Amino acid sequence: MFTIVFYIFSSFLAFLDCKKFLIPNNILLTMSVMLITFGLLESKIYISSIILSLLVLLFFVVILLLNRTQILGGGDIKYMMVIALYLGVKPFAVFLVVTGLVQTFALLYKQILMKRRVAPMAPAMFISVAIVDMMIYFNIYPSLF
Repeated sequence: MFTIVFYIFSSFLAFLDCKKFLIPNNILLTMSVMLITFGLLESKIYISSIILSLLVLLFFVVILLLNRTQILGGGDIKYMMVIALYLGVKPFAVFLVVTGLVQTFALLYKQILMKRRVAPMAPAMFISVAIVDMMIYFNIYPSLF
């Protein structure tokens, strides 16, 4: 149920981000509560995941304070915190690399072919989580460490 909740909510958030460049707080809060509930029931959430989620918040707060012209929106940061809660520490490191690559290709596509300046980040993060989950399922990602 933990994984199902994450994928259902994430697909809805990716769709909303594509259409409206918006990640609603109430959906993120509901998703977080359900992930924590099912994660505790299924023993899939660890204290390290919660600490990682808070470290993601701290990192982006510092970045936003240092660079006030940052394009990254608050919804993307909160969604990344939920992803950190879902994935855990080691898979989150792989996720950061994969999402960087996916977002780069999405931006290139939007800028070169569609002549737009920005691209929604939630779909790229959602695709990256799916890739990392497949890497874990097929036992590919441990060879990266």
